[in-house]
Amino acid sequence: MKNEKDLRMCCEKSRQLMILAVVGSVVGLVLTIGVIVFGIANWPWSKYGSWAGSDVFALMVVPFMIATLYSVAAAINGYISSAAYQEEEEKILLARRKEKIAAFEVNEDVRFTSGRSLKNYQKYAPFAIAAMAVILIIALMFMFSGSWSARQPGTLPVPVDALGSVVAAIVAMVFSIFPGVFFLGQSKDPMFRWLRPVGAWLVAGFSVALVAAIGSLCYYRYNITQFNVNAAKVVFFSFGVLGVELICIFVSEFYRPRSLEAPRPVFESRILALFTEPGGVARNIAGTLDYQFGFKVSGTWIYSFAERFLFPLIILWLVILWAFTCIAEVGPNQLGIRLEFGRIIDKTPLEPGIYFKLPYPFGKIVNYSCDQIKTINVGPKMVDADGKETRPMLVAWDKKHYAEESRYLVASETEDKTSAPVSFLGISIPIQYQIRKDSLIDYGFRNQNSDNALKNIGEQVASKFFASVSIFDIMSSGRTKASEILHQNIQREADNAGLGINIVKVNIHDAHPPQDVSPEFQKVIGASEEMESSILEAHAYYNDIVPMIEAHKDRLIADAESYAFQVKLVSQAESERFLRQLVSYRTMPQLFKLRNYLEMLEDDAAKARKYILSASLEYEIYELNFEKKGQLDLIDANLEEINQK
Repeated sequence: MKNEKDLRMCCEKSRQLMILAVVGSVVGLVLTIGVIVFGIANWPWSKYGSWAGSDVFALMVVPFMIATLYSVAAAINGYISSAAYQEEEEKILLARRKEKIAAFEVNEDVRFTSGRSLKNYQKYAPFAIAAMAVILIIALMFMFSGSWSARQPGTLPVPVDALGSVVAAIVAMVFSIFPGVFFLGQSKDPMFRWLRPVGAWLVAGFSVALVAAIGSLCYYRYNITQFNVNAAKVVFFSFGVLGVELICIFVSEFYRPRSLEAPRPVFESRILALFTEPGGVARNIAGTLDYQFGFKVSGTWIYSFAERFLFPLIILWLVILWAFTCIAEVGPNQLGIRLEFGRIIDKTPLEPGIYFKLPYPFGKIVNYSCDQIKTINVGPKMVDADGKETRPMLVAWDKKHYAEESRYLVASETEDKTSAPVSFLGISIPIQYQIRKDSLIDYGFRNQNSDNALKNIGEQVASKFFASVSIFDIMSSGRTKASEILHQNIQREADNAGLGINIVKVNIHDAHPPQDVSPEFQKVIGASEEMESSILEAHAYYNDIVPMIEAHKDRLIADAESYAFQVKLVSQAESERFLRQLVSYRTMPQLFKLRNYLEMLEDDAAKARKYILSASLEYEIYELNFEKKGQLDLIDANLEEINQK
């Protein structure tokens, strides 16, 4: 049992704990209200909604609210502890005056309840405080997540007064770091143990305020907004980890060996203690191991060896690894862009090679491959809800091909005036493209996601184009021309959007009607194919018969022209011959007649049998028997007998 002097000292320290905790709660409450007013509340003249215009600035409300909650809990603990120690002092005074009766003991006086209240408070209150802290963190994270998701795409937080936002963050840093460090120093005394989580969360608030000041300064000096967005994601994730840690500690406390007293409250973060608790990281790990295993692990030789050599080596190794982030490589067939603090330093692309930069996360070299041909598919959704890609080798009209089919509105030829002349058509449009070397900045930094923007442009251009063409043209001979038109239109829209992309090829694949109408559509296609076949046969017959008719016509014309030419020449020759004969007749009529007579016998009667009779033999009678071969030729004639007569 403690003496009166020790109890008086403990009572005084409990009062000091209560006073310090009240001061901490006031500081935390003031900082929380300031963050809500300047970082979360909507301002009508702010484009983002809040005056600070910084997600990191708004996230300071988490550590300051937690610090306020813990300060209130520590103040209550100090108040109850002071009353309990004062009660113990009164018990000692009563014992000295021997104010006891036989059936009454001082320790069992119902008037002395502060001790039991302190014991119950220190036993059950930490669990309630931890649960409240977890609920508070989860509620704030859901609030921030909903606020960020409701923000319009492409809208980044911008402060109303960037320099004023920096000053506000610095004020938050000052009013959080000094009380936080003071509370951590006071927590060395076991009587002020409950101030350690308050100081840890105030120091965490200082760290968040420092990041917010750096983000606002980057916007003020360099007009950089991406740093604030990325830093907010890191801080948000860190608070999520701390919330999960509190849940794990809350659960593991039920399985802690009861042979040892808990060295720290349940609601105290071990992760924050690794960086804020006096004594260093190694000592904090030792305390955690002793607490979890139920015996003094830090007293073993293995831990002593690890504490002496292992941790310095790990720290040195981490520093070396961090230093190696200063080296970056631009690979073959790649170009790089150098960034420092999220800002482009030089717009001239870096050629392949090894380069030095600022260490992560202050410097970065982003690599792009300008020779690689990339492909995106416009139209169907090829990845299902389970993340499995569906890319069929063969597309059948009566089967499902992709995770989600695409349906484009296309024109349709119909004679039914009661229905709209349109149809639905499923199409897959692979777009192959490359990054332009002269537009690398546009591709990487002008648009948040140039690949996604190209897909959206492809969807818009395809929807507009297919609404103006026939479904049969797309599914048959007009596909090649349609691909060329889509290529030109998508390239033009990509250039207008400044994507920095060169379209290499646009293809149209898997054009098919919807699955539920494919059987009827197949009949329409069959009839169309028969019609096209008849037309082609007619064209073939036309191409076969027309040349023959043309050749026959040309031959007849040539024959007629030849006949006309021949008749004309013969007539002219006959006319000239007749004129010459007329001249000969007029000159020597007898000779002309004789010559013509002989020519007639020679030419016209060449094959006729001829009989030559003497004109002086008047009474000679000849009997001719034409049934036998005539022998009236001069060679066969008996000239001697004729001469004698």
